[in-house]
Amino acid sequence: MNSIEFLKTFAIILGTSTVIVYTLHKMKMPPVIGFLISGFMIGPYAIGLVKNVELVELFAEIGIILLLFVLGIELSPTKLFEMRRFLLFAGGLQVLLTVTLCAIIALTFMNLAQAILAGMLIALSSTAIVLKHLSDKGEVDTPHGKIIIGILLFQDLFAIFMVGLIPSLAGGKIQINLLLEKIAMSLVVISLAIWSSKKLIPWLLFQIVKSRIRDLVIVSVLFLCFSVALLISELGFSLALGAFIAGLLISESEYAHQVTADVTPLRESFMAIFFISIGMLLDFKFVKDNLVLILLISLSVILLKLIANFLSIRLAGGSMRVSLISALALAQMSEFSFVLVSIAQSHNMIDQTSFNFIISISIITMLFSPLILLHIHKIAEMLSKKMSPSVKVQRDELEKVMKLDSHVIIVGFGINGRNVAKILKDLNIPYVILELNPITVREMKKQGEPIYLGDATSIDVLKSVGIDKAKLIVIAISDPTSTRRIVTIARSVNPDIYIIVRTRYVSEIEELKKLGANEVIPEEFETSIQISSRVLDFFNVPLNIIKDYTAKLRENSYVALLDIPKNEFSKLVQEKFPSISFNLSTYLVLENSKSTNKSIGELNFRAQTGATIIAVKRGEEIYLNPSPSFILKPGDLVLALGKPSELEKAVEFFKNLNFT
Repeated sequence: MNSIEFLKTFAIILGTSTVIVYTLHKMKMPPVIGFLISGFMIGPYAIGLVKNVELVELFAEIGIILLLFVLGIELSPTKLFEMRRFLLFAGGLQVLLTVTLCAIIALTFMNLAQAILAGMLIALSSTAIVLKHLSDKGEVDTPHGKIIIGILLFQDLFAIFMVGLIPSLAGGKIQINLLLEKIAMSLVVISLAIWSSKKLIPWLLFQIVKSRIRDLVIVSVLFLCFSVALLISELGFSLALGAFIAGLLISESEYAHQVTADVTPLRESFMAIFFISIGMLLDFKFVKDNLVLILLISLSVILLKLIANFLSIRLAGGSMRVSLISALALAQMSEFSFVLVSIAQSHNMIDQTSFNFIISISIITMLFSPLILLHIHKIAEMLSKKMSPSVKVQRDELEKVMKLDSHVIIVGFGINGRNVAKILKDLNIPYVILELNPITVREMKKQGEPIYLGDATSIDVLKSVGIDKAKLIVIAISDPTSTRRIVTIARSVNPDIYIIVRTRYVSEIEELKKLGANEVIPEEFETSIQISSRVLDFFNVPLNIIKDYTAKLRENSYVALLDIPKNEFSKLVQEKFPSISFNLSTYLVLENSKSTNKSIGELNFRAQTGATIIAVKRGEEIYLNPSPSFILKPGDLVLALGKPSELEKAVEFFKNLNFT
């Protein structure tokens, strides 16, 4: 292919995709559908604008490699260990149930080997579609997000063995020795990857980063990604798994976030080409001739996967609503199914007609998937009500623990929920906790916590923990959709309840306040406040002014910054004390401070803190080494000198004197 033809191909791909994706965006349809439609339209089975499909497929495979590479970075060995229950148990059950159910049904019209192959193809779900949805919606760290990712990871790992099994199935007999060899080799490869991620790769990356050449870092990371993927493929595994392992190598490094930021734009571009390449495989004439049968089988596949997914997640301990959301999200077939069906065809396991059927059904389920994902929470809520209309926490059990009156309800028992519970316990304020993780509930019950397994998005569950009589509810979960629903229910049932919400992004504040939240604490803005406070402290802005500054920010719902008066004190200090090696802190004497109109001697500052007041600025005048009889006035800036530990005591000292 010459350069003109190469550029023409990509001009057609990008131009067509731009128009279709923009049009569908106006109709509030996901971009993935636009890419699939674009691929079909310009592919060989429709208009035929693109002739060289192999080139497009090559770039599509690069997209998959980059997707799994970034996933490996984001899911470090530590996180994988934390997800082991859903990764192994729910993932294993999902694959086993799907393959078994599918094979039983398929045996009515095909042989055993083909029935098992069909089950394996249907068992896999689209990592590309589902991960993109979770990432775009900010639901990666939600309860259902963790379950979904765990199952997808198991499917990707299991796909390795599927590749090895297909040749054996083609021969009519599964070679156990070959399968065991694959398992052993996989364990060795993953063990080496975990060791390298902790010992070798961080050191190598540090040597590269020391050069401060940004392009060198990006090139080195891409080299690591593709070289490891190639090496793993040479051992008989897939390129995608190799890329995932390459990501694991970097995941424990301090540079993981920067690498993700650098690679993500490339990944997004290649993933778009991947979906376009899938659309090119759709044979319109074949679909038209067999439309009814293809649609019926596609819907049957979605229904079968829903049942298998739901049962496996419920058995693994997922709640009703979380299990339904996860099952719906995983209802489509996978992009890896195209790889497996191609291998099966090369071993003469299926004919061209079966190949076309599988490709068509896979694409149809993938086309349906974005539509399901768009309304996934509403569908899950509707199904949840029909399947368990009266699920609730046992009120009799709760009443044995506490009287449900003027208490606090904590939703979610992560770090935030635990800290709130600790404070309430110390102050003897009655509280009750709702948590979805059964392991956490079991462990915390043993420690005497009033914690119960329940989904707070259910009005029955909230009523059973006394939402109508509660004084306060603290929502400390990482699921934005569930958070909005809980706020709505809490406000509708109890108009007087005070609602505090933890959320991840500032953009969610306004909507949550409209729904009835009294206070919304966004993590990203709290981080920015802490950084701003450190910056102001570095420039010797008085600590109580910093406190006032941050309080005003929160009071104004994080929408406006308070103007801080220019502080020339630090400049004057440097002129008067050029050789000071101790730390300095400044404090502003306020009108209502207990220190107002008192002398330094009366305050007994040095005896209590160990620090020394070395200067006071009043208006334009600076009083160096003020005497014990010096009387502090409102508006005075006090400069204290001391060791860090002494100034820490001074902070508490001034706090107690209402300096903040």
